[in-house]
Amino acid sequence: MYKFSIIIPNYNEEKYIRKCLDSIFNQTIDNTKYEVIVIDDGSTDKSVDIITKYNVKLLNSNRLGAGGARNKGIDIAKGKYIILLDADDYLYKNNVLEKLDKELDNQDIVFVKYKQILGEKEKIVEENNSNTLGEQIYKSNHFCCTLKCFKKETAEGIRYKNKSYHEDISFTLELMCRAKTLLYFNDVLYVYHKEQNTSTIDNYTIRKALDFTEQTLEYLYFADKYKEKKQYLIKRIEQENYLLKISKLIDWIKNDKSYTYDEFLK
Repeated sequence: MYKFSIIIPNYNEEKYIRKCLDSIFNQTIDNTKYEVIVIDDGSTDKSVDIITKYNVKLLNSNRLGAGGARNKGIDIAKGKYIILLDADDYLYKNNVLEKLDKELDNQDIVFVKYKQILGEKEKIVEENNSNTLGEQIYKSNHFCCTLKCFKKETAEGIRYKNKSYHEDISFTLELMCRAKTLLYFNDVLYVYHKEQNTSTIDNYTIRKALDFTEQTLEYLYFADKYKEKKQYLIKRIEQENYLLKISKLIDWIKNDKSYTYDEFLK
């Protein structure tokens, strides 16, 4: 068994995938401790030609989106821990996996720091490491980006949504509900890079807003399913203010009043 399975969905990322893979294969950790699984989601560029030059397990998916592609990678992963990277992400320094390996002591989930680069703007993003696991359920602001490492057995039976804009919301929160222990990794693990802010956040649409609302409504199901975490989930549900979000959706459709990602979430 490997210590880490690093899972990377790819779709037309020929511009970035080489940097992502180089950041992994240049790590100081013994390369027998990890495997790299890349799932190509129907690329039409030359990214697959680049990927095949590396020692990776290459899978194919048929336009399932990042979530569906990750599911295929998790299904075959042989590592004790899963690390998730997007094809345009890259590991921060060449010793971060070695440091993470030394710090891990059988914890279920790992909160990491990451460096966010959006155009000319850069910042380090992390969760408050004084929070308990329960508190993180309702206090985390960036959990989909800071919880990028978890024990595979903790995620048993949990799956990402296929063809979803916000595919990681319900997956990551249910993972937090399942977890009994956590590690705050004090080093920056990876770099989240966009030349400009062209992700789901931009060009926000009714479909994306509905997808967000549907996924976060699953918190109600989790509150019933994970009774020991119910009090924390209820706090998060109350913070989400669903009635306000529904009224924004109605206003959007009725009056053709569009919202940005930030406006919809506030």
